[in-house]
Amino acid sequence: MTSPLRAFGPLEPTFTGWQDAAVALGRPAVDLAARGPDEMPVTMSNHSHLENWFELLTRPLWGLAPAKDAVPEDLWDPLVSTLARALDPDDPWYVGDVGPRNQRCVESAAVGWSLATAPEQLWDPLPPKAKDKVTTWLSQAYRTEVIDSNWRFFPVLAGHGLAALGIERDASIADAHLKRLGEFYLGDGVFEDGPGNRVDYYNPFAFHTYGLLHYRISGDDRFVDTAAAFAERFRSWFAADGTGVPYGRSLGYRFAQGSLWGALAAADVEAVPWAEAAGYARRHLEWWWDKPILEPDGRLSVGYGYPNDALVEQYLTAGSPWWAAKIFTGLLAGADHPFWTTEPAVPGPVVEPHPPARAIHVRDTGGHVTRLNGQAWRAMMRGGKDTYGKLAYSTLAGFSHSVDGPGLEAAVPDGALVFSEDGRHWRGREDSDDGVFGEDGSLTVTWRPWSDVRVTTTLEAGVDGWHTRVHVIDAERPLHTGEGGWCVPRDGHEAAVADDRIALVARGIRSEIVDDGGNRRAELIGAMPGTHLYWPATMLPVLTGRISPGRHVFRARFFVGREAIVTEAP
Repeated sequence: MTSPLRAFGPLEPTFTGWQDAAVALGRPAVDLAARGPDEMPVTMSNHSHLENWFELLTRPLWGLAPAKDAVPEDLWDPLVSTLARALDPDDPWYVGDVGPRNQRCVESAAVGWSLATAPEQLWDPLPPKAKDKVTTWLSQAYRTEVIDSNWRFFPVLAGHGLAALGIERDASIADAHLKRLGEFYLGDGVFEDGPGNRVDYYNPFAFHTYGLLHYRISGDDRFVDTAAAFAERFRSWFAADGTGVPYGRSLGYRFAQGSLWGALAAADVEAVPWAEAAGYARRHLEWWWDKPILEPDGRLSVGYGYPNDALVEQYLTAGSPWWAAKIFTGLLAGADHPFWTTEPAVPGPVVEPHPPARAIHVRDTGGHVTRLNGQAWRAMMRGGKDTYGKLAYSTLAGFSHSVDGPGLEAAVPDGALVFSEDGRHWRGREDSDDGVFGEDGSLTVTWRPWSDVRVTTTLEAGVDGWHTRVHVIDAERPLHTGEGGWCVPRDGHEAAVADDRIALVARGIRSEIVDDGGNRRAELIGAMPGTHLYWPATMLPVLTGRISPGRHVFRARFFVGREAIVTEAP
């Protein structure tokens, strides 16, 4: 496995450097897709093989269309000819009709938006018959039924492609989708992703990025103010080194996390100072650039910090990761825009409660971000209880997915409190209330791992790298308990363990726990390999104990930071 740095060379933090990066990342996908569906790798997915191949072909367009002037003909030519074949019902490579609520509609957004953005490269070279077939397919996508969520943007963007090409369409269809999208608004810049009250990265890389691109094309500004409001809060999701706090579903789209900053530039909406937006975007892609996220042929792998398809949802396949190319939408602003010419600003410490997102984001004095989390799990998504239900998430330490198997080694409760009846099989927070925000900067959530076990958890923020968790447990059964701090890489780790505290260091990352209640024991466990987002093998400090029926109170403090930062538990 290799990194973009090794495969493509250093990332230049300039307009032309990002154009080159968009081309470098897009080429391996297009090269493989142009060989046809039979060459597409088989990966787990709940979509058809043809739909997976179509993702591989079209998703790089999110980066190639903004970088169009730097994309060479030897990349445009196979992309255009393959796209024509994919949308030709008489061709064996035909991706298929756009049926109600199917995956083809998702990719129609990339096709429509790219045709509106780069018609000279994608549309003009097509022969007349191919143009007719492309517009017929895109018109079908424009009219299809979609899932009642951020998907409602897909026909809108497909429609922009039709409009740019002078193809007649019923404008009321797009307007109905846009009106429905507005009904998902929760306030303070936040949308729920369809009925269900879920808030995650689909706000920045879907709702707000699409809304801003829609504004750029159409002048319809109905989503501009909400994007600007969200951007002000979204700053606190990013560490000083550019890392986005890993949380929620679709983390396999990697640096799509930073797409909002470029979309603001594309729409020329200065929601935050351009120096800040530029800093968040540039440092974010730079953070990813040296990670081992590529296959040997240069394609983006399935996974997060390294190739691992056990860490992604059931819909994420070998073509899916190129949704990350949306980070390049800032190229649409042009080389002379302040987004590219300004000197990036570096953020300082902040404690940012965000009630509609049900979280507090804390950027500490070391520049690292901790998300204190009030949201509950996403039941329909593989791994949803870990991507949504943990109590805390960290840019520096990431988080782990639990796996089937006995013991805390398989449960891997970093950032979580878990319970067990037998000491082998564990369950943690899944469903809960939406949380209550205190004036002291705390967040309290109530949850029930069993119907007769009630846990009220209060999370308290601090900018010194520590956070506190207090649990009031009312149980009608005896239980084993386990609570995790932060994982560190296994290789080269060193640990100091006392009865009520533990400190663990590896690769310059320091993880500590202090148990204030004196009613649990500190231990060190080796997590099941392949469960962590960042590192294939990790060690985790935990507090363990047993409780009898009745009321119990746990209080502990948790730290993560760089080893060079000397800290003492307050």
